[in-house]
Amino acid sequence: MRRFVVVAAVLLAALSLASPAAAHGGASVTIHSDGRGSVWITAQWQDGHPINEPTPVTLTATPAAGGTAAPVPASTLTQTGDQRGTQTWSGVLPPGSWRVAIDLGAPVEGRCQALVPSAAQGAASAQPVEVACLIPATGATAEGDAAESSTGSLAPLWVTLGILVIAGLIVAEVVRRHRTGRPQPPADSQ
Repeated sequence: MRRFVVVAAVLLAALSLASPAAAHGGASVTIHSDGRGSVWITAQWQDGHPINEPTPVTLTATPAAGGTAAPVPASTLTQTGDQRGTQTWSGVLPPGSWRVAIDLGAPVEGRCQALVPSAAQGAASAQPVEVACLIPATGATAEGDAAESSTGSLAPLWVTLGILVIAGLIVAEVVRRHRTGRPQPPADSQ
């Protein structure tokens, strides 16, 4: 019985190390723009559930090649709590072409980037944008950071090994009791 408790405790510890992103299979983040400077994202776990957990999300924007406008300082997005996992930015990009970067904190831990055009108000040439990024369950960025991509990737292996060890201990105890024909008293009581 003591072995069972120890193995169960180890298994529980291994399970608690798995991140929420690993439980959902990573994330899908889409940067949206109406083409007139409004920017928002939708974020869902890869299993289809919206990311409505408190997640710090920061937007930064710099002018694309040849732009002369000042960069947009880092701004926080606001969750709407809808079924798409929408987060909105309260600002508006000035006219021009912008490199928008979205940095997502825990539990997602990733980055998504897009080239976003912003037409002047009243211009007929507004081009809406949707750029999707897949963020692995390991927490690596969409560009793929090899050093981070291995973090936490062994959690399913440890869980499986823990389950197999527990099953093996149970089978060994059943076989031992079957061979002796009667239950053995615990070693501690002798």
